[in-house]
Amino acid sequence: MTLSRNKYQNKEFFIMNLVLTYFHRVKGPSIYLSFPDVNAKLEDDIIHKLMKFFDLDINETFFEIILINKKKRILNLYFEIPSEWARGNIEMAMLSLIMDIKFNSRLTWSFLVDASHKIISTPAIFKAFYKDDDFRDDSDIEIDLAYETIKKLLFNSINNLLERMVK
Repeated sequence: MTLSRNKYQNKEFFIMNLVLTYFHRVKGPSIYLSFPDVNAKLEDDIIHKLMKFFDLDINETFFEIILINKKKRILNLYFEIPSEWARGNIEMAMLSLIMDIKFNSRLTWSFLVDASHKIISTPAIFKAFYKDDDFRDDSDIEIDLAYETIKKLLFNSINNLLERMVK
């Protein structure tokens, strides 16, 4: 699933990535999903910074990082998803929007909040984070459905943001 680039290709603000990071119970912070694909668009040091954000002792759920040398702005929203399978009954997750430094973060803050609420309010969405776990039974279709649901939610959310920014 890719963003419809041709629809936005002439707009200079198209240079942005939406990344969902979560805390894997064995591996620690891991990038779960990205639009467009994280491997094709993000530099390794930015990926490393995203995963390190989980280690920061910040009392805020929303924080912004500006990388002056890279001319990037990273807006982050940490949130927790109720989970029957996780230690402490929560999955720790963070949505990050990476974009050029010149963009205003007001519209994007509400976008991150809205996208996180859609994820949190989806029943059994926590199962999506167990898609690649070793204990997973391949016949457990609920995990695949949760993964496809979260993927669709994020894809639709980023496309809606881009459409609002075009206006």
